[in-house]
Amino acid sequence: MAKRNDRPTLATVAERAGVSIKTASRVLNGEKHVAASTAEKVETAAEELGFRLNSTARRLRAGGRSPYIGVVLSDAADAFQSRAFAAVEAELATHDLRPVVTVVGDDPDREEAFLDECLANDLTGIIVIRAHPEAAETYARAASAPGTRIVTLDPAVNGPGISIVAGDDREAGRLAAEQLLAHGHMALGVIGDQSPSLITTRRLQGIQDAIAGRRGVGWRAYMREDAHDEASAKNVVAAWLGSRSAPSALITLSATVTQGAIDACRRLGEWPALVGIDDFPTAELLDVTVVDRNVESLAAEAVRRLRSGAEPSGAGGGGGSLGEGEGSSPSETTGRERVDDGVPDFDNALCVIARGSGEEPPDTR
Repeated sequence: MAKRNDRPTLATVAERAGVSIKTASRVLNGEKHVAASTAEKVETAAEELGFRLNSTARRLRAGGRSPYIGVVLSDAADAFQSRAFAAVEAELATHDLRPVVTVVGDDPDREEAFLDECLANDLTGIIVIRAHPEAAETYARAASAPGTRIVTLDPAVNGPGISIVAGDDREAGRLAAEQLLAHGHMALGVIGDQSPSLITTRRLQGIQDAIAGRRGVGWRAYMREDAHDEASAKNVVAAWLGSRSAPSALITLSATVTQGAIDACRRLGEWPALVGIDDFPTAELLDVTVVDRNVESLAAEAVRRLRSGAEPSGAGGGGGSLGEGEGSSPSETTGRERVDDGVPDFDNALCVIARGSGEEPPDTR
């Protein structure tokens, strides 16, 4: 009998049931051709001892792959990333897969070490929600390893063997700007995330698209690209609102930046019109207008591609980015994309969620 603090083994289960280890193994692995009375004794012994089979080891012995998936975030406090991770985790669970997570912060070396561990431990694949801006080459090297599956929600992570499932960030920027322009704003303060980020670059391109051809609209004088956390965003907005030439409206390029801007507005009692990109938990309570996407659909498509091992779609080594590109296409216009591998479309639509902050004209400040 196992001691109270000993972890039960297959041998202790077999001993208690009075059968061989091989018979106990056959019962607990669900194999047929074992007498019902014998199976009952083994199952009872296993329950009494609290024995659990190591499902990972069993799967690997059978020639399968690990049930663990590496998941990379750059900032766990960022609302989009936390929402995306929750959706990815829920989708993985439906397929009996489990995430192993790293939050890289400002340390690309940590990201590289995590990828090395994933490869060394034969994880089934890697899902990148957001990577460090300097880590793109690291993923390209990892993707070159035989059997490696990498799916990314970050368009900066690209290359042969990497499948990109990303929203149209250029369109997100365009929608945010047009929402404010439609309500009469001519001076737009734009607060960006990390300037090396491809997401930031594309969102700024979208804003420029919306303003192109319009006379009298100013935004570059107010643009700040590197306010990538709440504190720096709050400082930028506080400085703007304290000046005589403050912008009448704000565009914030991430949920984290939006929250910092709101904090500054609340402290100063000044409420310019505001549209943020990516929703966050308290946005509805605070009546904040946002441009958002179906995060659950992105997560489901990422997991589907990881499980199927689908090759990246699209030409060249860019990896099949969905909804991205320099020009418009019918699929970008409708907000729905077709993956060229015989599966149905998934919901990749962007939408403006108008809650009040983005619909105020300049003269109501």
